[in-house]
Amino acid sequence: MVYVGVDVGATFIRVGLVDDGGNVVDKLKVRQPTSGDENTVAEVIIKAIKDLTRSRSIDGIGIGSIGPLDLRRGIVPLAPNAPIKRFKLVEPIIREFGVTVVLGNDAMAAAWGEYLFGIGRGVNNLVYITFSTGIGAGVIVDGHLLVGKDGNAHEIGHAVINVDSDIKCGCGGYGHWEALGSGANVPKVIRAFIRNRTYRSKLYERLMRNEDVTTEEVFQAYYEGDELARDFIDNFLMKIHAAGIATVMNAYDPELIVLGGSMALNHRELFRRGIEKYLGMYLAVNPARIEFTRFGDDVGIIGAAALVYKIPDSLRRFVDGYISTYLKK
Repeated sequence: MVYVGVDVGATFIRVGLVDDGGNVVDKLKVRQPTSGDENTVAEVIIKAIKDLTRSRSIDGIGIGSIGPLDLRRGIVPLAPNAPIKRFKLVEPIIREFGVTVVLGNDAMAAAWGEYLFGIGRGVNNLVYITFSTGIGAGVIVDGHLLVGKDGNAHEIGHAVINVDSDIKCGCGGYGHWEALGSGANVPKVIRAFIRNRTYRSKLYERLMRNEDVTTEEVFQAYYEGDELARDFIDNFLMKIHAAGIATVMNAYDPELIVLGGSMALNHRELFRRGIEKYLGMYLAVNPARIEFTRFGDDVGIIGAAALVYKIPDSLRRFVDGYISTYLKK
């Protein structure tokens, strides 16, 4: 049995073939299209699947996508961090390949992949959190994957962490965890952080000259001992992430939290140390064990394939709707 896993990110789309043991047999990565209509993203995915499978028989297609989602229609109605904001996923793909297609949020899919194939096996209460362009989560409570009315029960990146913040999230809200701590927003947040502050710092000097600074450059400056980068990451960014993770623990009472996404995976010890330093300040329940995904960048592919390998009960009604609407006409 071979399943296709499609990981739709804000910057890249990853497509992989996954066997029934959760092993990636083959994969490829393409860049998100920067322009087009609501069918363009699906067209890129369809071509990628065809290039990868080369007419090989497949048993189903799972899609883990950035959100928010509208699972009833199988679309992304408004993606804050993607170049094309609104796009179809299920209809064009299920019509093209004629197999079962299951759609879920990318972090939701990753949580299900960890539950079936990863370090979450045997753990009935777990949360997967991704720190990348945005911040997202997938939540399993008592063995049940949380979905919600539209597929957004897990949008913890939009939890309000700071009610006084004037930093606007891509979704339009203020004070959200994603607005204050995601990879896309660090360059904007650090500019707000230095208001009324002075540092002996090369990074500070660049910001004062209005030079563009990337998230990667902020972290690199941290490792080089830059005074501003150290203060910002140690005493603000890690506090934000600890507050967010504590919110997850307080809300869902998990046994295990699995961290993924390029920001967390590229700075594991920094994240572990920073979160441990501040977590207790915000926690109201017994803490969960925190681990990093062992799947690396493949977690999205494996998770997406896991959605169709064993369809969660909470997604079944949407999948049946896709089949009756798009395959039986």
